[in-house]
Amino acid sequence: MPQIPDIETLANDREKFNQFVYTPFEEAISEIERRKTISIQGMATTPPEALRGGPRFVLFRHIATPNYEIRRFMSAADAAGFKPLILEYTSDIFLSLNHWKHSLGKLPFYKGMDKKGGLRTEHRSIIDFNANNRKALSDIKTTWNQGLVDFHHEFFLKHFPDHKDNIYDLSVWLKENGADAKGYYKAFLSLFLKNAVLFENFLLEGEELEFTKKIILPAFAEIVQETGMKPLIVALEPTEIEGDLFWLCHPHEERSFIFKKDQKQ
Repeated sequence: MPQIPDIETLANDREKFNQFVYTPFEEAISEIERRKTISIQGMATTPPEALRGGPRFVLFRHIATPNYEIRRFMSAADAAGFKPLILEYTSDIFLSLNHWKHSLGKLPFYKGMDKKGGLRTEHRSIIDFNANNRKALSDIKTTWNQGLVDFHHEFFLKHFPDHKDNIYDLSVWLKENGADAKGYYKAFLSLFLKNAVLFENFLLEGEELEFTKKIILPAFAEIVQETGMKPLIVALEPTEIEGDLFWLCHPHEERSFIFKKDQKQ
């Protein structure tokens, strides 16, 4: 059984955190194949329908959209020959202070780096932030009256037209397994013992640090204690640049897709 350091030690030591939580890419591939044939004791979570087939590569985001982060995930799945699956949480509440959710309503487009090495971006708002703050993502409309979820799906499928069936809304499953993240995250992470490999970066700074310490690490440690196995999680982005806003950006030339939407009004 993997040794379990205490939460504070993990939160304050990046190297120990990475070793405990993440599994290297190639190792995760071989391990998920090995686990297909074994019985894992201690967990009885019923996986959602989308994970009841063969092993999958999974990314969990509020809405599938073709930013650089999701493009990286799709490339990783393609390179390994695994079927990608983007699990969504469209019934979650929109909070403009959350930088990932904010990027769904005000899209950043990458223009390169400035002379000082800073990110150059152009932004385009597609929703009324004041009117939609604290609404469910699934209830929000764009400024041209298209559902926000529908817009991002259309944008995603423009680039990945063969992956319509590889998007799955996990909202109902999450609510069945807990009233909030503290309630459902253990069940969620247990899906990656045998059914799939999760691609994710858990941050150890800013507002995300408390979530990692109070929600992610306790759930992860409990699973290891009960099963003797780690959920298979691969760091999607290099950990030294995992919090970079670049990953939420879209290529600059893609802004024309939104301009055409506005012009139809």
